[in-house]
Amino acid sequence: RARAEAGTEPQAAAPPAPRRAPDERRFAGFRLLPAERRLLDPAGAEVALTPMEFDLLLTLASNPGQVLTRDRLLRLTPGRPADPLDRSVDIRVTRLRRKLEPDPNNPTLIRTVRGQGYLFSPDG
Repeated sequence: RARAEAGTEPQAAAPPAPRRAPDERRFAGFRLLPAERRLLDPAGAEVALTPMEFDLLLTLASNPGQVLTRDRLLRLTPGRPADPLDRSVDIRVTRLRRKLEPDPNNPTLIRTVRGQGYLFSPDG
């Protein structure tokens, strides 16, 4: 005749939270995993990125809230010579916006700051 007292019944354990890698970056539901060189969308599916797109996104995500000039992005992105006339950053930003932004024509994650460069806003 054991009586159950309120609050003493065993409760089901909550499922463990997904482990977060020490260098992982999260933004707008995405998970950027630098050690694995992977980007996961909010549903957990992998987003296909070229090596250059990944490097650019990692550079932007590592400097949130800072305006980065095209020249600085070229210097910070590994494996690229810094040529101030190089428009490849602009092309890669456009491609990243298509893959990340709900509306690439009105970006909220990677914004253009006219005459200065690009600003990564992880909160959109």
